Amino acid sequence: MAGRPLVNASLALGYAVHGLDPRGYHAANLAIHLGCGLLLFGLLRRSLGGRGSPPELRERAPALALAGAAIWLVHPLASECVAYATQRSESIMAAFYLITLLGVERVATAATRRERRAFAAAAVAACALGMASKEVMATAPLVALLYDRSFHAGSFREALRRRGGLHAGLAATWLLLAALQASGTRPLSAGLDLGVRPDTYLANQALLLPRYLGLAVWPDPLVLDYGWPRPLALRDVAGHLVFCLALVAGAAWCAWCRPRAGFPLAAGLLVLAPTTSLLPIVTEVGAERRMYLPLAGLVSLAVAGGWWLLARSGLPPRRAAFAGGALALAVAAALAGATRARVAEYRDPEILWRGAVEAAPDNPRALVNLGEVLHARGRSAEAERLFRAALALHPPYARAQAQLGRLALERGDPAAAEAHLRRALELDPRHSDIRTNLGELLARRGATREAMAQWREALERDPGLAYAANNLAWVLATDPDPELRDPAEALRLARQSADESAGSEPEILDTLAAAYASAGRWEEALVAARRALAEARERGDAALAAGIGARIEGYRRREPARSAPAP
Repeated sequence: MAGRPLVNASLALGYAVHGLDPRGYHAANLAIHLGCGLLLFGLLRRSLGGRGSPPELRERAPALALAGAAIWLVHPLASECVAYATQRSESIMAAFYLITLLGVERVATAATRRERRAFAAAAVAACALGMASKEVMATAPLVALLYDRSFHAGSFREALRRRGGLHAGLAATWLLLAALQASGTRPLSAGLDLGVRPDTYLANQALLLPRYLGLAVWPDPLVLDYGWPRPLALRDVAGHLVFCLALVAGAAWCAWCRPRAGFPLAAGLLVLAPTTSLLPIVTEVGAERRMYLPLAGLVSLAVAGGWWLLARSGLPPRRAAFAGGALALAVAAALAGATRARVAEYRDPEILWRGAVEAAPDNPRALVNLGEVLHARGRSAEAERLFRAALALHPPYARAQAQLGRLALERGDPAAAEAHLRRALELDPRHSDIRTNLGELLARRGATREAMAQWREALERDPGLAYAANNLAWVLATDPDPELRDPAEALRLARQSADESAGSEPEILDTLAAAYASAGRWEEALVAARRALAEARERGDAALAAGIGARIEGYRRREPARSAPAP
Protein backbone atom coordinates (compact mmCIF):
# COMPACT_ATOMS: atom_id res chain seq x y z
CA MET A 1 0.00 0.00 0.00
CA ALA A 2 3.02 2.30 -0.34
CA GLY A 3 2.14 5.59 -2.03
CA ARG A 4 -1.54 5.28 -1.05
CA PRO A 5 -1.75 7.20 2.24
CA LEU A 6 -5.52 7.58 2.25
CA VAL A 7 -6.11 3.85 1.91
CA ASN A 8 -3.48 3.18 4.57
CA ALA A 9 -5.22 5.61 6.90
CA SER A 10 -8.57 3.85 6.39
CA LEU A 11 -7.00 0.46 7.19
CA ALA A 12 -5.24 1.88 10.24
CA LEU A 13 -8.51 3.34 11.47
CA GLY A 14 -10.19 -0.03 10.95
CA TYR A 15 -7.44 -1.76 12.93
CA ALA A 16 -7.84 0.75 15.75
CA VAL A 17 -11.60 0.11 15.88
CA HIS A 18 -11.94 -3.65 15.36
CA GLY A 19 -8.42 -5.08 15.29
CA LEU A 20 -8.00 -8.05 12.93
CA ASP A 21 -11.68 -9.05 12.89
CA PRO A 22 -12.40 -9.40 9.14
CA ARG A 23 -16.06 -8.50 9.59
CA GLY A 24 -15.19 -4.90 10.32
CA TYR A 25 -13.12 -4.57 7.14
CA HIS A 26 -15.79 -6.21 5.02
CA ALA A 27 -18.49 -3.95 6.50
CA ALA A 28 -16.38 -0.89 5.67
CA ASN A 29 -15.70 -2.20 2.15
CA LEU A 30 -19.41 -2.79 1.63
CA ALA A 31 -20.23 0.73 2.82
CA ILE A 32 -17.68 2.20 0.39
CA HIS A 33 -19.11 0.07 -2.42
CA LEU A 34 -22.67 1.21 -1.66
CA GLY A 35 -21.45 4.80 -1.57
CA CYS A 36 -19.95 4.32 -5.03
CA GLY A 37 -23.32 3.00 -6.19
CA LEU A 38 -25.05 6.16 -4.94
CA LEU A 39 -22.46 8.34 -6.69
CA LEU A 40 -22.91 6.40 -9.92
CA PHE A 41 -26.68 6.82 -9.65
CA GLY A 42 -26.27 10.59 -9.26
CA LEU A 43 -23.86 10.86 -12.18
CA LEU A 44 -26.08 8.76 -14.46
CA ARG A 45 -29.25 10.61 -13.51
CA ARG A 46 -27.73 13.99 -14.31
CA SER A 47 -25.90 12.80 -17.43
CA LEU A 48 -28.88 11.00 -18.96
CA GLY A 49 -31.29 13.76 -17.92
CA GLY A 50 -29.28 16.55 -19.49
CA ARG A 51 -30.50 18.73 -22.32
CA GLY A 52 -28.45 16.98 -24.98
CA SER A 53 -29.77 13.48 -24.22
CA PRO A 54 -32.29 11.78 -26.52
CA PRO A 55 -35.86 12.29 -25.30
CA GLU A 56 -36.24 8.56 -24.62
CA LEU A 57 -33.37 8.65 -22.15
CA ARG A 58 -34.11 12.06 -20.66
CA GLU A 59 -37.66 11.11 -19.71
CA ARG A 60 -36.55 7.92 -17.95
CA ALA A 61 -33.26 9.17 -16.52
CA PRO A 62 -33.98 8.40 -12.81
CA ALA A 63 -35.19 4.87 -13.57
CA LEU A 64 -32.31 4.15 -15.93
CA ALA A 65 -29.80 5.52 -13.41
CA LEU A 66 -31.31 3.31 -10.71
CA ALA A 67 -31.14 0.23 -12.95
CA GLY A 68 -27.55 0.93 -13.99
CA ALA A 69 -26.33 1.55 -10.44
CA ALA A 70 -28.18 -1.49 -9.07
CA ILE A 71 -26.84 -3.88 -11.71
CA TRP A 72 -23.31 -2.58 -11.20
CA LEU A 73 -23.57 -2.93 -7.42
CA VAL A 74 -24.53 -6.61 -7.57
CA HIS A 75 -22.24 -7.62 -10.44
CA PRO A 76 -19.82 -10.41 -9.39
CA LEU A 77 -16.92 -8.69 -11.15
CA ALA A 78 -17.10 -5.96 -8.48
CA SER A 79 -17.17 -8.41 -5.56
CA GLU A 80 -13.39 -8.54 -5.03
CA CYS A 81 -13.36 -4.96 -3.76
CA VAL A 82 -15.74 -5.96 -0.95
CA ALA A 83 -14.64 -9.51 -0.12
CA TYR A 84 -10.88 -8.87 -0.34
CA ALA A 85 -10.19 -6.54 2.58
CA THR A 86 -7.23 -4.54 1.24
CA GLN A 87 -8.67 -4.05 -2.23
CA ARG A 88 -10.74 -1.15 -0.99
CA SER A 89 -8.00 0.87 -2.70
CA GLU A 90 -9.93 0.36 -5.93
CA SER A 91 -13.31 1.36 -4.52
CA ILE A 92 -11.98 4.36 -2.58
CA MET A 93 -10.28 5.58 -5.73
CA ALA A 94 -13.48 4.95 -7.70
CA ALA A 95 -15.51 7.00 -5.21
CA PHE A 96 -13.25 10.03 -5.66
CA TYR A 97 -13.22 9.46 -9.42
CA LEU A 98 -17.02 9.60 -9.51
CA ILE A 99 -17.09 12.66 -7.25
CA THR A 100 -14.65 14.36 -9.63
CA LEU A 101 -16.92 13.70 -12.61
CA LEU A 102 -19.97 14.79 -10.65
CA GLY A 103 -18.12 17.99 -9.78
CA VAL A 104 -17.46 18.66 -13.47
CA GLU A 105 -21.13 18.02 -14.20
CA ARG A 106 -22.26 20.42 -11.49
CA VAL A 107 -19.80 23.13 -12.55
CA ALA A 108 -21.12 22.89 -16.12
CA THR A 109 -24.77 23.22 -15.01
CA ALA A 110 -24.45 25.54 -12.00
CA ALA A 111 -26.57 28.70 -12.10
CA THR A 112 -24.23 31.06 -10.24
CA ARG A 113 -20.52 31.78 -10.12
CA ARG A 114 -20.47 30.97 -6.41
CA GLU A 115 -21.87 27.49 -7.06
CA ARG A 116 -19.42 26.93 -9.90
CA ARG A 117 -16.48 27.81 -7.65
CA ALA A 118 -17.71 25.56 -4.85
CA PHE A 119 -18.24 22.58 -7.13
CA ALA A 120 -14.90 23.18 -8.89
CA ALA A 121 -13.10 23.18 -5.53
CA ALA A 122 -14.88 19.96 -4.55
CA ALA A 123 -13.90 18.31 -7.84
CA VAL A 124 -10.23 19.27 -7.49
CA ALA A 125 -10.16 18.15 -3.84
CA ALA A 126 -11.74 14.81 -4.77
CA CYS A 127 -9.23 14.36 -7.58
CA ALA A 128 -6.34 15.02 -5.18
CA LEU A 129 -7.73 12.54 -2.64
CA GLY A 130 -8.08 9.97 -5.41
CA MET A 131 -4.41 10.48 -6.31
CA ALA A 132 -3.60 9.62 -2.69
CA SER A 133 -5.65 6.42 -3.00
CA LYS A 134 -4.43 4.67 -6.14
CA GLU A 135 -2.23 5.47 -9.11
CA VAL A 136 -4.96 4.77 -11.70
CA MET A 137 -6.50 8.09 -10.64
CA ALA A 138 -3.87 9.65 -12.95
CA THR A 139 -6.40 9.22 -15.77
CA ALA A 140 -9.11 11.27 -13.99
CA PRO A 141 -8.16 14.74 -15.37
CA LEU A 142 -8.24 13.32 -18.92
CA VAL A 143 -11.55 11.53 -18.41
CA ALA A 144 -13.02 14.67 -16.80
CA LEU A 145 -12.06 16.70 -19.86
CA LEU A 146 -13.56 14.02 -22.11
CA TYR A 147 -16.76 14.08 -20.04
CA ASP A 148 -17.01 17.87 -20.30
CA ARG A 149 -16.49 17.72 -24.06
CA SER A 150 -18.97 14.84 -24.52
CA PHE A 151 -21.86 16.07 -22.38
CA HIS A 152 -21.54 19.85 -22.23
CA ALA A 153 -18.98 21.78 -24.25
CA GLY A 154 -19.13 19.92 -27.56
CA SER A 155 -15.37 20.22 -28.17
CA PHE A 156 -12.16 20.10 -26.18
CA ARG A 157 -11.35 23.69 -27.13
CA GLU A 158 -14.71 24.92 -25.87
CA ALA A 159 -14.40 22.90 -22.66
CA LEU A 160 -11.03 24.49 -21.95
CA ARG A 161 -12.31 27.93 -22.90
CA ARG A 162 -15.33 27.74 -20.59
CA ARG A 163 -13.80 25.80 -17.69
CA GLY A 164 -10.05 26.13 -18.16
CA GLY A 165 -9.47 26.89 -14.48
CA LEU A 166 -11.27 23.72 -13.40
CA HIS A 167 -9.33 21.50 -15.78
CA ALA A 168 -6.05 23.17 -14.86
CA GLY A 169 -6.82 22.47 -11.20
CA LEU A 170 -7.55 18.83 -11.96
CA ALA A 171 -4.33 18.51 -13.95
CA ALA A 172 -2.39 20.09 -11.07
CA THR A 173 -3.24 17.07 -8.90
CA TRP A 174 -0.74 15.12 -11.03
CA LEU A 175 1.90 16.94 -9.00
CA LEU A 176 0.62 15.26 -5.84
CA LEU A 177 0.73 11.86 -7.53
CA ALA A 178 4.26 12.56 -8.75
CA ALA A 179 5.34 13.51 -5.22
CA LEU A 180 3.84 10.31 -3.80
CA GLN A 181 5.63 8.21 -6.41
CA ALA A 182 8.95 10.07 -6.19
CA SER A 183 10.12 7.95 -3.27
CA GLY A 184 9.92 4.79 -5.37
CA THR A 185 6.77 3.31 -3.87
CA ARG A 186 6.68 0.42 -6.36
CA PRO A 187 10.39 -0.38 -6.82
CA LEU A 188 9.84 -4.14 -6.95
CA SER A 189 6.40 -4.46 -8.51
CA ALA A 190 6.07 -2.02 -11.42
CA GLY A 191 8.58 -0.51 -13.80
CA LEU A 192 10.65 -0.96 -16.92
CA ASP A 193 13.75 -2.33 -15.20
CA LEU A 194 12.31 -5.38 -13.41
CA GLY A 195 12.94 -8.06 -16.03
CA VAL A 196 9.69 -7.88 -18.01
CA ARG A 197 9.84 -6.11 -21.36
CA PRO A 198 6.98 -3.74 -22.27
CA ASP A 199 6.10 -5.75 -25.40
CA THR A 200 5.92 -8.95 -23.31
CA TYR A 201 3.59 -7.27 -20.84
CA LEU A 202 1.47 -5.88 -23.70
CA ALA A 203 1.19 -9.37 -25.18
CA ASN A 204 -0.17 -10.64 -21.86
CA GLN A 205 -2.65 -7.76 -21.69
CA ALA A 206 -3.87 -8.58 -25.19
CA LEU A 207 -5.12 -11.86 -23.74
CA LEU A 208 -6.56 -10.30 -20.60
CA LEU A 209 -8.53 -7.36 -22.01
CA PRO A 210 -10.97 -9.58 -24.00
CA ARG A 211 -11.29 -11.76 -20.92
CA TYR A 212 -12.21 -8.77 -18.76
CA LEU A 213 -14.88 -7.76 -21.26
CA GLY A 214 -16.19 -11.31 -21.41
CA LEU A 215 -16.47 -11.44 -17.62
CA ALA A 216 -18.52 -8.25 -17.70
CA VAL A 217 -21.10 -10.18 -19.76
CA TRP A 218 -20.67 -13.66 -18.26
CA PRO A 219 -18.83 -13.44 -14.90
CA ASP A 220 -17.59 -17.00 -14.65
CA PRO A 221 -15.06 -18.25 -13.77
CA LEU A 222 -13.66 -15.47 -11.60
CA VAL A 223 -9.99 -15.82 -10.65
CA LEU A 224 -8.34 -14.31 -7.58
CA ASP A 225 -4.77 -14.44 -8.92
CA TYR A 226 -3.60 -14.40 -12.55
CA GLY A 227 0.05 -14.77 -11.57
CA TRP A 228 3.05 -13.18 -13.28
CA PRO A 229 3.51 -12.10 -16.91
CA ARG A 230 4.24 -15.08 -19.14
CA PRO A 231 7.02 -15.07 -21.76
CA LEU A 232 4.78 -14.23 -24.74
CA ALA A 233 5.70 -12.38 -27.91
CA LEU A 234 3.30 -10.11 -29.78
CA ARG A 235 3.14 -12.63 -32.64
CA ASP A 236 1.81 -15.23 -30.17
CA VAL A 237 -1.29 -13.13 -29.55
CA ALA A 238 -1.77 -11.55 -32.98
CA GLY A 239 -5.51 -12.26 -33.14
CA HIS A 240 -6.16 -10.90 -29.66
CA LEU A 241 -4.01 -7.86 -30.38
CA VAL A 242 -6.00 -7.09 -33.54
CA PHE A 243 -9.20 -7.31 -31.50
CA CYS A 244 -7.79 -4.94 -28.85
CA LEU A 245 -6.63 -2.43 -31.47
CA ALA A 246 -10.04 -2.60 -33.17
CA LEU A 247 -11.71 -2.04 -29.80
CA VAL A 248 -9.57 1.02 -29.07
CA ALA A 249 -10.16 2.40 -32.57
CA GLY A 250 -13.90 1.79 -32.28
CA ALA A 251 -14.06 3.48 -28.89
CA ALA A 252 -12.14 6.49 -30.24
CA TRP A 253 -14.45 6.73 -33.28
CA CYS A 254 -17.57 6.52 -31.10
CA ALA A 255 -16.22 9.10 -28.66
CA TRP A 256 -15.51 11.46 -31.56
CA CYS A 257 -18.64 10.94 -33.65
CA ARG A 258 -21.16 9.95 -30.95
CA PRO A 259 -19.69 11.60 -27.84
CA ARG A 260 -22.37 10.65 -25.32
CA ALA A 261 -22.63 7.04 -26.45
CA GLY A 262 -18.88 6.67 -26.89
CA PHE A 263 -17.88 8.20 -23.56
CA PRO A 264 -18.45 5.12 -21.30
CA LEU A 265 -16.33 2.82 -23.46
CA ALA A 266 -13.58 5.37 -24.11
CA ALA A 267 -13.43 6.33 -20.44
CA GLY A 268 -13.30 2.68 -19.38
CA LEU A 269 -10.34 2.02 -21.68
CA LEU A 270 -8.58 5.11 -20.34
CA VAL A 271 -9.06 3.87 -16.76
CA LEU A 272 -7.62 0.49 -17.75
CA ALA A 273 -4.71 1.98 -19.69
CA PRO A 274 -2.19 2.37 -16.82
CA THR A 275 -2.43 -1.32 -15.87
CA THR A 276 -3.33 -2.85 -19.24
CA SER A 277 -0.82 -1.42 -21.69
CA LEU A 278 2.99 -1.17 -21.79
CA LEU A 279 4.06 -0.42 -18.19
CA PRO A 280 4.86 -3.84 -16.68
CA ILE A 281 3.36 -4.76 -13.32
CA VAL A 282 5.59 -7.74 -12.73
CA THR A 283 3.94 -9.03 -9.55
CA GLU A 284 0.42 -9.27 -10.99
CA VAL A 285 -0.21 -9.58 -14.69
CA GLY A 286 -3.97 -9.25 -14.30
CA ALA A 287 -6.60 -8.49 -11.67
CA GLU A 288 -10.35 -8.47 -12.08
CA ARG A 289 -10.70 -5.58 -9.63
CA ARG A 290 -9.17 -3.38 -12.33
CA MET A 291 -12.55 -3.61 -14.05
CA TYR A 292 -14.37 -2.10 -11.04
CA LEU A 293 -14.80 1.39 -12.51
CA PRO A 294 -14.76 0.47 -16.23
CA LEU A 295 -17.58 -1.99 -15.45
CA ALA A 296 -19.74 0.94 -14.33
CA GLY A 297 -19.37 2.50 -17.78
CA LEU A 298 -20.15 -0.76 -19.60
CA VAL A 299 -23.24 -1.41 -17.47
CA SER A 300 -24.44 2.17 -17.96
CA LEU A 301 -23.97 1.90 -21.70
CA ALA A 302 -25.83 -1.41 -21.82
CA VAL A 303 -28.76 -0.08 -19.76
CA ALA A 304 -29.10 3.19 -21.71
CA GLY A 305 -28.60 1.50 -25.06
CA GLY A 306 -31.04 -1.30 -24.22
CA TRP A 307 -33.74 1.17 -23.22
CA TRP A 308 -33.13 3.31 -26.32
CA LEU A 309 -33.70 0.26 -28.53
CA LEU A 310 -36.72 -0.85 -26.54
CA ALA A 311 -38.28 2.61 -26.66
CA ARG A 312 -37.92 2.63 -30.45
CA SER A 313 -39.19 -0.91 -30.92
CA GLY A 314 -42.78 0.18 -31.51
CA LEU A 315 -44.10 -1.14 -28.19
CA PRO A 316 -46.57 1.08 -26.31
CA PRO A 317 -44.70 3.18 -23.70
CA ARG A 318 -46.24 1.40 -20.74
CA ARG A 319 -45.49 -2.04 -22.11
CA ALA A 320 -41.94 -1.00 -23.02
CA ALA A 321 -41.39 0.36 -19.52
CA PHE A 322 -42.71 -2.85 -17.96
CA ALA A 323 -40.54 -5.01 -20.22
CA GLY A 324 -37.46 -2.90 -19.49
CA GLY A 325 -38.04 -2.98 -15.75
CA ALA A 326 -38.62 -6.72 -15.73
CA LEU A 327 -35.48 -7.35 -17.75
CA ALA A 328 -33.36 -5.13 -15.48
CA LEU A 329 -34.78 -6.85 -12.40
CA ALA A 330 -34.08 -10.31 -13.82
CA VAL A 331 -30.51 -9.41 -14.73
CA ALA A 332 -29.89 -7.86 -11.30
CA ALA A 333 -31.34 -10.93 -9.53
CA ALA A 334 -29.21 -13.34 -11.54
CA LEU A 335 -26.05 -11.31 -10.92
CA ALA A 336 -26.86 -10.97 -7.21
CA GLY A 337 -27.13 -14.77 -6.93
CA ALA A 338 -23.77 -15.21 -8.65
CA THR A 339 -22.20 -12.58 -6.39
CA ARG A 340 -23.52 -14.28 -3.29
CA ALA A 341 -21.95 -17.57 -4.42
CA ARG A 342 -18.64 -15.85 -5.21
CA VAL A 343 -18.47 -14.07 -1.85
CA ALA A 344 -19.15 -17.40 -0.11
CA GLU A 345 -15.98 -18.77 -1.72
CA TYR A 346 -13.93 -16.24 0.23
CA ARG A 347 -14.96 -17.97 3.45
CA ASP A 348 -12.98 -21.08 2.47
CA PRO A 349 -9.45 -20.40 1.20
CA GLU A 350 -9.18 -23.91 -0.22
CA ILE A 351 -12.17 -23.33 -2.51
CA LEU A 352 -10.84 -19.90 -3.45
CA TRP A 353 -7.34 -21.07 -4.37
CA ARG A 354 -8.49 -24.32 -5.94
CA GLY A 355 -10.63 -22.24 -8.27
CA ALA A 356 -7.61 -20.11 -9.14
CA VAL A 357 -5.54 -23.24 -9.87
CA GLU A 358 -8.27 -24.77 -12.01
CA ALA A 359 -8.65 -21.58 -14.03
CA ALA A 360 -4.87 -21.06 -14.40
CA PRO A 361 -3.00 -24.34 -13.71
CA ASP A 362 0.26 -22.74 -14.92
CA ASN A 363 0.20 -20.12 -12.14
CA PRO A 364 2.95 -21.08 -9.62
CA ARG A 365 1.76 -18.59 -6.99
CA ALA A 366 -1.75 -20.06 -6.94
CA LEU A 367 -0.26 -23.56 -6.59
CA VAL A 368 1.83 -22.46 -3.59
CA ASN A 369 -1.10 -20.64 -1.97
CA LEU A 370 -3.28 -23.73 -2.30
CA GLY A 371 -0.45 -25.85 -0.95
CA GLU A 372 -0.10 -23.62 2.10
CA VAL A 373 -3.82 -23.97 2.84
CA LEU A 374 -3.65 -27.77 2.52
CA HIS A 375 -0.52 -27.91 4.69
CA ALA A 376 -2.27 -25.90 7.41
CA ARG A 377 -5.07 -28.47 7.26
CA GLY A 378 -2.69 -31.39 7.76
CA ARG A 379 -2.57 -32.55 4.14
CA SER A 380 1.19 -32.29 3.77
CA ALA A 381 1.56 -34.84 0.96
CA GLU A 382 -0.83 -32.92 -1.29
CA ALA A 383 0.87 -29.67 -0.32
CA GLU A 384 4.31 -31.01 -1.24
CA ARG A 385 3.07 -32.07 -4.68
CA LEU A 386 1.78 -28.56 -5.28
CA PHE A 387 5.02 -26.92 -4.11
CA ARG A 388 7.06 -29.17 -6.41
CA ALA A 389 4.67 -28.46 -9.30
CA ALA A 390 5.17 -24.73 -8.72
CA LEU A 391 8.96 -25.20 -8.82
CA ALA A 392 8.67 -27.20 -12.03
CA LEU A 393 6.81 -24.29 -13.62
CA HIS A 394 9.09 -21.61 -12.14
CA PRO A 395 12.39 -23.01 -10.80
CA PRO A 396 13.57 -19.71 -9.23
CA TYR A 397 10.50 -19.49 -6.96
CA ALA A 398 11.88 -18.78 -3.49
CA ARG A 399 8.58 -19.20 -1.68
CA ALA A 400 8.09 -22.74 -3.00
CA GLN A 401 11.62 -23.64 -1.86
CA ALA A 402 10.90 -22.21 1.58
CA GLN A 403 7.71 -24.26 1.93
CA LEU A 404 9.57 -27.43 0.98
CA GLY A 405 12.04 -26.50 3.72
CA ARG A 406 9.22 -26.29 6.26
CA LEU A 407 7.94 -29.71 5.23
CA ALA A 408 11.42 -31.22 5.45
CA LEU A 409 11.84 -29.85 8.96
CA GLU A 410 8.48 -31.26 10.03
CA ARG A 411 9.36 -34.74 8.83
CA GLY A 412 12.66 -34.63 10.76
CA ASP A 413 15.13 -33.83 7.99
CA PRO A 414 16.89 -30.63 9.13
CA ALA A 415 19.68 -30.98 6.53
CA ALA A 416 17.18 -30.92 3.66
CA ALA A 417 15.27 -28.11 5.35
CA GLU A 418 18.39 -25.99 5.64
CA ALA A 419 19.29 -26.67 2.01
CA HIS A 420 15.84 -25.54 0.83
CA LEU A 421 15.90 -22.40 2.98
CA ARG A 422 19.39 -21.43 1.85
CA ARG A 423 18.39 -21.96 -1.77
CA ALA A 424 15.31 -19.80 -1.21
CA LEU A 425 17.49 -16.97 0.10
CA GLU A 426 19.86 -17.32 -2.85
CA LEU A 427 16.87 -16.89 -5.15
CA ASP A 428 15.43 -13.93 -3.25
CA PRO A 429 17.41 -12.40 -0.37
CA ARG A 430 14.53 -9.98 0.41
CA HIS A 431 12.39 -12.60 2.17
CA SER A 432 12.85 -11.71 5.83
CA ASP A 433 10.47 -14.45 6.99
CA ILE A 434 12.68 -17.07 5.30
CA ARG A 435 15.71 -15.63 7.12
CA THR A 436 13.78 -15.90 10.37
CA ASN A 437 13.02 -19.58 9.74
CA LEU A 438 16.60 -20.32 8.72
CA GLY A 439 17.82 -18.63 11.90
CA GLU A 440 15.55 -20.84 14.00
CA LEU A 441 16.92 -23.93 12.26
CA LEU A 442 20.51 -22.81 12.82
CA ALA A 443 19.80 -22.10 16.50
CA ARG A 444 18.42 -25.61 16.95
CA ARG A 445 21.68 -27.15 15.74
CA GLY A 446 23.77 -24.84 17.89
CA ALA A 447 24.96 -22.34 15.26
CA THR A 448 23.81 -19.46 17.47
CA ARG A 449 26.01 -16.71 16.06
CA GLU A 450 24.96 -17.46 12.48
CA ALA A 451 21.33 -17.61 13.60
CA MET A 452 21.67 -14.19 15.21
CA ALA A 453 23.18 -12.81 12.02
CA GLN A 454 20.17 -14.06 10.03
CA TRP A 455 17.71 -12.51 12.48
CA ARG A 456 19.57 -9.19 12.49
CA GLU A 457 19.53 -9.03 8.71
CA ALA A 458 15.83 -9.95 8.68
CA LEU A 459 15.11 -7.08 11.08
CA GLU A 460 17.24 -4.71 9.05
CA ARG A 461 15.10 -5.48 6.02
CA ASP A 462 11.81 -5.60 7.93
CA PRO A 463 11.95 -3.91 11.37
CA GLY A 464 8.39 -4.99 12.17
CA LEU A 465 9.11 -8.72 11.99
CA ALA A 466 7.92 -9.82 15.42
CA TYR A 467 9.37 -13.34 15.51
CA ALA A 468 12.84 -12.31 14.30
CA ALA A 469 12.93 -9.73 17.09
CA ASN A 470 11.59 -12.29 19.56
CA ASN A 471 14.17 -14.95 18.67
CA LEU A 472 17.05 -12.51 18.85
CA ALA A 473 15.79 -11.13 22.17
CA TRP A 474 15.61 -14.65 23.63
CA VAL A 475 19.26 -15.37 22.79
CA LEU A 476 20.40 -11.97 24.06
CA ALA A 477 18.54 -12.57 27.33
CA THR A 478 19.22 -16.26 28.03
CA ASP A 479 22.28 -17.55 26.16
CA PRO A 480 24.88 -19.20 28.44
CA ASP A 481 27.68 -17.38 26.61
CA PRO A 482 28.14 -14.02 28.36
CA GLU A 483 29.61 -12.55 25.17
CA LEU A 484 26.26 -13.02 23.44
CA ARG A 485 24.06 -11.67 26.21
CA ASP A 486 22.91 -8.06 26.12
CA PRO A 487 20.05 -7.38 28.58
CA ALA A 488 19.36 -3.84 27.33
CA GLU A 489 19.02 -4.84 23.68
CA ALA A 490 17.11 -7.97 24.66
CA LEU A 491 14.53 -5.87 26.49
CA ARG A 492 14.23 -3.39 23.63
CA LEU A 493 13.65 -6.17 21.06
CA ALA A 494 11.29 -8.10 23.35
CA ARG A 495 9.14 -5.00 23.85
CA GLN A 496 9.18 -4.33 20.11
CA SER A 497 8.07 -7.91 19.43
CA ALA A 498 5.31 -7.69 22.04
CA ASP A 499 4.06 -4.43 20.53
CA GLU A 500 4.02 -5.90 17.01
CA SER A 501 2.05 -8.97 18.14
CA ALA A 502 -0.33 -6.98 20.40
CA GLY A 503 0.93 -8.98 23.41
CA SER A 504 -1.17 -12.09 22.73
CA GLU A 505 1.45 -14.72 21.78
CA PRO A 506 2.69 -16.85 24.72
CA GLU A 507 6.15 -17.35 23.17
CA ILE A 508 6.62 -13.61 22.79
CA LEU A 509 5.39 -12.92 26.34
CA ASP A 510 7.75 -15.63 27.60
CA THR A 511 10.66 -13.89 25.89
CA LEU A 512 9.57 -10.54 27.35
CA ALA A 513 9.62 -12.11 30.81
CA ALA A 514 13.12 -13.52 30.19
CA ALA A 515 14.32 -10.10 29.02
CA TYR A 516 12.97 -8.44 32.18
CA ALA A 517 14.69 -11.12 34.26
CA SER A 518 18.01 -10.63 32.47
CA ALA A 519 17.78 -6.93 33.37
CA GLY A 520 17.03 -7.78 37.03
CA ARG A 521 13.43 -6.52 36.85
CA TRP A 522 11.92 -9.53 38.60
CA GLU A 523 8.39 -8.25 39.33
CA GLU A 524 7.84 -7.29 35.71
CA ALA A 525 9.29 -10.64 34.64
CA LEU A 526 6.73 -12.44 36.81
CA VAL A 527 3.83 -10.37 35.41
CA ALA A 528 4.83 -11.11 31.79
CA ALA A 529 5.50 -14.80 32.53
CA ARG A 530 2.10 -15.26 34.18
CA ARG A 531 0.40 -13.71 31.14
CA ALA A 532 2.41 -16.06 28.92
CA LEU A 533 1.36 -19.05 31.03
CA ALA A 534 -2.32 -18.07 30.78
CA GLU A 535 -2.07 -17.70 26.98
CA ALA A 536 -0.25 -21.04 26.64
CA ARG A 537 -2.91 -22.82 28.69
CA GLU A 538 -5.70 -21.19 26.69
CA ARG A 539 -4.04 -22.41 23.50
CA GLY A 540 -3.68 -25.90 24.99
CA ASP A 541 0.12 -26.03 24.58
CA ALA A 542 1.06 -28.18 27.59
CA ALA A 543 4.79 -28.36 26.80
CA LEU A 544 5.16 -24.59 26.54
CA ALA A 545 3.06 -24.08 29.67
CA ALA A 546 5.30 -26.46 31.61
CA GLY A 547 8.43 -24.61 30.48
CA ILE A 548 6.95 -21.24 31.42
CA GLY A 549 5.86 -22.60 34.79
CA ALA A 550 9.42 -23.73 35.52
CA ARG A 551 10.75 -20.31 34.56
CA ILE A 552 8.24 -18.60 36.85
CA GLU A 553 9.62 -20.58 39.77
CA GLY A 554 13.10 -19.43 38.78
CA TYR A 555 12.01 -15.78 38.62
CA ARG A 556 10.57 -16.11 42.13
CA ARG A 557 14.02 -17.24 43.26
CA ARG A 558 15.53 -14.46 41.12
CA GLU A 559 17.22 -16.86 38.74
CA PRO A 560 17.32 -15.73 35.08
CA ALA A 561 16.26 -18.13 32.34
CA ARG A 562 19.08 -20.09 30.74
CA SER A 563 18.26 -21.69 27.41
CA ALA A 564 19.77 -21.22 23.96
CA PRO A 565 16.87 -22.17 21.63
CA ALA A 566 13.92 -19.79 21.44
CA PRO A 567 10.79 -21.01 23.25
